[in-house]
Amino acid sequence: MEDDLEGPQGIVQSMCVTEDYIICMENYADGSGEADIVKAYYRNDTDENGNPVERYTLAKRVQETDYEHANGMAYNPNTHEIAVALYTSLNPENRGAVYLMDAETLQYKSRVQIATDYNILGIDYDPDTDRYVIQTDAAGGYSFKILDSSFQIVEDLGQYAGTAQGENFQDLCVSGDYIINFPLTLNMGIGDYINVYSISRRMLVSESQLDFQFENVIMDEPESIAELEPGVFLAAVNVQYGDGRRAICLYKTMVPYAFDATMGESGDGEENTDQNVENSSEKSKSGEKQSKSEKAEKQTSNHRLRNALRIVFCILLVLAAALLLYSRHVALERERRRKRDRAR
Repeated sequence: MEDDLEGPQGIVQSMCVTEDYIICMENYADGSGEADIVKAYYRNDTDENGNPVERYTLAKRVQETDYEHANGMAYNPNTHEIAVALYTSLNPENRGAVYLMDAETLQYKSRVQIATDYNILGIDYDPDTDRYVIQTDAAGGYSFKILDSSFQIVEDLGQYAGTAQGENFQDLCVSGDYIINFPLTLNMGIGDYINVYSISRRMLVSESQLDFQFENVIMDEPESIAELEPGVFLAAVNVQYGDGRRAICLYKTMVPYAFDATMGESGDGEENTDQNVENSSEKSKSGEKQSKSEKAEKQTSNHRLRNALRIVFCILLVLAAALLLYSRHVALERERRRKRDRAR
């Protein structure tokens, strides 16, 4: 799917998905005070009322509120609200705050203060745990934090500055135990990357280079990622073509998020999208390594298992031999009894 950007300096900074829509936020002009553009595209072949529609066409457009940089969005199906991470705080009272938007009308509802000493860079909501996950800006060390449904911090996952390519991060997505985001590598000449962090292990477990298979694109910037369904993701990428046209492109893809020695295979873009996206790396450059103690414990466990199997095998051999001897003994006794009977 592809749509033109409206503002002369406009960039789609964030995206989220609801049951019926793919919602994109175009930062119309950063720092100008201009209202940003919120667009909802049909996600399905029918609208929320069951009427047939053309998938991926524009359903709603609202331009009423300045969401500052609008760097992240998260949809909560329980409240039918979208939390918007502002990232910047040109308005001083917005430092550490998020805005709440009505998911149906796409209109501003309220403001929630999370902190006062850093801004919120990215945000997502995990319906399985009824929790939000945020990433702070540089002032907070690019830390990941877990919030309850009332936006109260319940767990700090630590700081992640310097853990990946680039010097900043875009919006994030949560899938099970994993936090997925794009590092900011624009104008670094190293290409596009995708990061996967483990919540339970509190570490980067994958950093893979991306290949969007662009044609006639002179500039691109992946900005946001959202999970459409288990294992299927949607990536929002701003592009500029050789003829000067600027657009937002949405790519459907599979993202590997179960890691052993090698990465899982990435999926191909579906036919409904105009382009394909795939991860060019099949192995994690920073896959988790087992510690020496873990390896030693595993080797000890394997040794014990082999010894146990040897003992079981020996017991089975002894039992088989005993059974064979007993059968032979029974056969001989029967033969002797028949001979005695004939002799009588």
